[in-house]
Amino acid sequence: MKCEGCGIEIQSSDPKMAGYIPEEVLKERIENNEKVVCQRCFKLKHYNYLMPIKIESDFSGELDRILTNFNTILWIVDVIDFEGTFRSEIAEKLKGKDVILVVNKVDLLPRSTSYSQLKEWLINRLKLSSLNIPSDNIVIASSKTGLGIGKTKQLLSRISEKKALILGVTNVGKSSFLNKLTSKDVTVSAFVGTTLELLKTEIPDLGIEVYDTPGIFTNDRLCDFFDIFSQVKMVPSKKINTKTHTIAKGNVLFISSLFWVDVVENGVRGLPPITTIFLPEGISTHRAKRERVSELLYNRKVLYPPYDDKFDFGKIEFEKVKVRVDKGNDIAIAGAGWFSVKRGPLIAEISKPKQLKFCIRQSMK
Repeated sequence: MKCEGCGIEIQSSDPKMAGYIPEEVLKERIENNEKVVCQRCFKLKHYNYLMPIKIESDFSGELDRILTNFNTILWIVDVIDFEGTFRSEIAEKLKGKDVILVVNKVDLLPRSTSYSQLKEWLINRLKLSSLNIPSDNIVIASSKTGLGIGKTKQLLSRISEKKALILGVTNVGKSSFLNKLTSKDVTVSAFVGTTLELLKTEIPDLGIEVYDTPGIFTNDRLCDFFDIFSQVKMVPSKKINTKTHTIAKGNVLFISSLFWVDVVENGVRGLPPITTIFLPEGISTHRAKRERVSELLYNRKVLYPPYDDKFDFGKIEFEKVKVRVDKGNDIAIAGAGWFSVKRGPLIAEISKPKQLKFCIRQSMK
C-alpha cells in the first residue's frame, strides 16, 4: 500500500523511516474507508505544510531576527486553550511591537457565552502579562465563521508599514484565519535546517503584505504527549462539551487519562465542591472513587486520549500538586480546556505529567 499523499510505501515498523503510520491508525483508516497518508504527509497537511519547530534557543534566535523586520504582529491564540497558546516567552519577544491579538475559535464556546464579557475577561487577563496590548487591538474571532476578519482589516488599514507578520503555536487555526483574511487558499513552502522560509501573501483590498511563519511547537500542552494523529483528534471541531460534577472527598475527577484531581477535603460547611468542565469532544472526563484510579487509567473506553491500548505510560514522569481553588476560579489545562469551581473551595491533589502546564485563573465562564 502506498501513501496517497507522496506515493511512498506505507510501513508501521519504524517511525523514523519514510512512509510510517502507526498500525492502529492504519487499521482505523482502512476500516473507515479513509485516505491513508504517511506521518510526514499528515504533518504537512495539518501543520501548515511546514516542518515542526519548537520554542527552543535555536528558533528563538531565528524569531528574534525575523521580528527586527516587522513592527506589526498578528498573534493568533486559541480561546479554548488560551493558557497554552498565549505564551509568556512569545509575549516577551513582542514587547515594543504593535500587536494585534486575534483570539480565535470563539464559535466553539457555549452558546450562552457573552462576547462582551469575554472581551472584559481578556482585558483583565492581559493585565497579568508582560505585554501591553491596547483593548482595541484584541480581536474576538472565528476563522470558521469569519468573525473578526473585518475588525482585523480595520486595524491593519491604520498601519504605516504595508506589511505584517502572523504567528502562533500549532493548532490555533492560523492558516484558516489567514485564508479568510486574504480570501485565498494559502499554500506554504518548507524550510530547511535552521533557515526559516516565510510565506508572503497579500490582503488584496488593503495592499498589505502578510508574512506567515510555521506553527510553533510546544512541549507542555496535553496534546504534546501524543502522536500527531491523536493531536488532530483532540482539536475541537464543534462546540466544546460542558459537564457539571459534584466531587466529594474521596472522589477523583479525570481529564483524559493523564490528568486527575483527587479531592482531599470537602468545602464550606462540609459540602462537596461542584465543578463545570469545558472540554473538546475528543477529550474525556470521568468521576470515580479514588480506589479505581489504577483500574481506569488503562480503560480506553472511559478515559481518552490516548485512543489506543499501546500508549506507553512508563515514559511519562508523573507528579502530584496540591491546590486550593476558590469559587469563581478555573483550573485551565494547557492543550485541553478548563473547569470552573462553582461551589468551593476545591481542595485537592492533582496528578499529572511533570511537564504538563496548568494554572488557576479567574473564571472565564
